[in-house]
Parts: sequence; structure tokens; C-alpha cells
Amino acid sequence: MALNGGTLRYAIYFAPTPESRWWQFGCRWLGRDPLSGKTLRQFSIPGVKAQILKELTAEPRRYGFHATLKPPFVLADGVSSDELFQQVEALANLHSPIVISPMKLQCIGSASGGFLALVPVDEPMQLAALAATCVEQLDAFRTPPSPAELSRRRAAQLSSHQDDLLQRWGYPYVMDEWRFHMTLTGRLSAHDQKPIAAWVNAQLAELAVDPLVLDALCVFQQATPGEAFQMVQRFEFTRRDNTGGEPARLFYLVGPSGAGKDSLIEYARARLSGSAVEFARRYITRPVETGGEYHYALNPDEFQARSLRGAFAMQWKSHGQYYGIGKEIDRWLAQGKDVVVNGSREYLDEARVLYPELILIWVRASTVTLRKRLAERGREGGAAIEQRLARATQFTPTPDAIVIENNASLGDAGELLMRVLTR
Repeated sequence: MALNGGTLRYAIYFAPTPESRWWQFGCRWLGRDPLSGKTLRQFSIPGVKAQILKELTAEPRRYGFHATLKPPFVLADGVSSDELFQQVEALANLHSPIVISPMKLQCIGSASGGFLALVPVDEPMQLAALAATCVEQLDAFRTPPSPAELSRRRAAQLSSHQDDLLQRWGYPYVMDEWRFHMTLTGRLSAHDQKPIAAWVNAQLAELAVDPLVLDALCVFQQATPGEAFQMVQRFEFTRRDNTGGEPARLFYLVGPSGAGKDSLIEYARARLSGSAVEFARRYITRPVETGGEYHYALNPDEFQARSLRGAFAMQWKSHGQYYGIGKEIDRWLAQGKDVVVNGSREYLDEARVLYPELILIWVRASTVTLRKRLAERGREGGAAIEQRLARATQFTPTPDAIVIENNASLGDAGELLMRVLTR
């Protein structure tokens, strides 16, 4: 890549993985996806007109949904973006993911004129250390601020310590002045804060299903002053956090329709939130249903496009639908995390080729139980249910399978699964 052209700016941010609920929420909230560059329709907030929301989110929209680790800077003379990217990647390779959630909404600044942001309920100490490392280790890549920029910063009535930081690091809110936050609005009045805060707080419970994990250093780029920032690189953390030296495990759950795999997985997911166990969320060409599996819903064209890009670690077709497991499972395994996959009995042989050490968990239930659950699910009529029941008998657990009988309460079978995952 070319050397510094004078106006191109870079920033080192954290942005959630693009497949996550957090990223999708943040992009919809701000009305822009800084990875694709697409403008998105913002959420409809009761009591807030669409134009008002657009105006209140204009400033953070320009930067994209993120948390700042190293503030925007112009490349120093004599260094290239390639060299910057190499150094950022090297830093990423030294770090392990940091679980940040739970998150809360906070007004930063005065109550009558602050801005709203998402912040950790309890900020992990590793966050400040990571941000300080980014500021320090990448300092050689920035051009010092101009006199005009120094004057603009000082107009905010900085403390003497903040002014020292501005002169040393080019920004006043770094090092011990830094706080992790993901900005949602520009400055707004208490009147505007109230309906927005109520709506965002209601969303946090749903977002919390997926822990927010700082797992990458993201390079954002601004081509010219005033333009929106774009994410141009995302360097994932590769350091293993499994300090025991044991290899990470891939648990492959299978079972017939109605055996309760989805319920068992959700039972374990809720109890292992924030642990070193990751649960792969499937990509399926089927709409998300209330009470059903929590998956990424794609249409067939979207699924095939992802497949052609090599985005799936595993994929198969069953009952007229396409199913995919994202490549993120390889990253998790490399980081020393155990991974739980909601698999397919038909795909088992291929899965074993790809992951020879997988641990097979076979969930099953009696025919009476299966019939009852399938009828309650309400997706199919009697004939289709009987076909599924007949198909259930075509597959039997292999000798190495860990079998979980799920005929009684969810808690009974769920605790059995927990023992397998945590032993």
C-alpha cells in the first residue's frame, strides 16, 4: 500500500464480530454498516421521530459502532498502511479474548447535555491495559497533532493532566483517562434521553443472550476529512486462553427432531455464558420462529454466497433447508475454547473427517415423547410427523457416542449435558 498521503486517517477500534447480535444492533441503531458501507434503516423508537433519531446519531454514525482503543490519526511520514496493519496484527496475536458483558446504558457528561453509550457493568482490568498497549505500541505510526488541532482540543477545557496526554499521545482521553464505551448518540437533552434510554434498556436483555467479547483489533479508515470511517481490517486474537495445555474440544450434538437438542443447547448456553465454551449459531434457510432455534436466517442466495466465500466450516442440506456452521468455530478452537455444534446425523461422517477428535453427543427420546413434541411444535401435520418418526429409527448411536436420554424434565437432561461440557 502507498505511504501516507496526508489526509488519510486510521483508528484502532473494537467492533463486534459481524455475525453477532451486538454488531447487527449497533449498525441498525446508527443506520450504517461500516464494513459493507451500506446505509441501513434505523429502528423505530416510540416517542422519537425518525428524523430526530437520525440527527441525534449523526456524529457516531460517521465513525461506526465501535469502542476506541487508539483514536484516529494521520500516518506519520515514511510509514505505510501495510506496516501499520502488520503491527496491529502482531498485537492481536499476543492477546486472548476478553468477555465484556453485561453492558449497561450510561449518559456520559452532564445529564442535561451528555451523550448515551454502552459501557460494561464491571469493566475488566484487561481492557485498559489493552487500550494503553495500542496507544503506546502504535505511537510511531501517527503524525503529531497540528497547532490547530491542539487548539480545538484545548477548547474543551482540559485538565492539566489531560493536556499532558494530548501533547504526549495526541489525544487527551487515553491511558488513565480512557474508559471503554460504545457511543450511541451525540449530545442530547434530558427530554430526548428518556424515550431512547427506555427503548435501549429494553433491548439489552435480548442482546445479553450473546456475550459481548472483545476478540479482535479493527482498523478503521477515513479517506478524507468529514467522510465516514470504514472497517478495512479485523485482526482476531489468536492467543490461546486454555492455560491447562489440554486441546480444545468440539462437541457435536445430534438427535432426531423432537429430541430436544435446541432446548438443551439453550439450557447450557445460559449457564455457561462468559465461560470458555462457545456455542455455534447455525445459518439456516428458514425464518427464525418464536420459541424455536436461535439461528441466522438466510435466503438460499445468501447462503450460497456465503458458501462460495468459504464462510462455512460445515454445511449440509436436510428437509429442504440448507444448514451451515460458520468458520468462527475454527477461531474459537485455536483460542483454546471448547465449541458446541448443533449437528446432523447424516453429516456425521463428513464432520469426523474435518474434525477427527470431535466428541459426539447423541440426544434421544422415546417415540411417544417425540410424537408429542413434534405435534406441539406445530410445523407439520400427522403424516409428516410419522415420516420423521420413521426416519428417527434409521440412525442409532455409534459406540463412541455419549447418549443423553431426554424424556423427563429439561433440567434433568440439561444437567447431564452440563456435566459433559464442563468435566
